[in-house]
Amino acid sequence: MPLYDYRCAHCGEFRMFRPMSESGAPAPCPHCATPSERVFSAPFLAGGDAAVASPPAGGFRHACGFGCSHNH
Repeated sequence: MPLYDYRCAHCGEFRMFRPMSESGAPAPCPHCATPSERVFSAPFLAGGDAAVASPPAGGFRHACGFGCSHNH
C-alpha cells in the first residue's frame, strides 16, 4: 500500500498508508480528525548519484522515520 503525504490546517503535515483508490480523497488527521488534503512531494530515490544517496548522520530512516532524507 502506498504512503501519501497530507497537510492538516491545524496540526501540520502527516503521512498515511492508503489504497491508491483513496489517495485523492481527504484523509482524517491522526491527531484531530480534521479532513486534510493531500500534498505532493518529491519521491525518495536512493542509489543514483553517490553524493545524493549518501545517508545523513544516523541514516535515512533516522531522519524522519519513513525512509526519506528530510527533517520534520
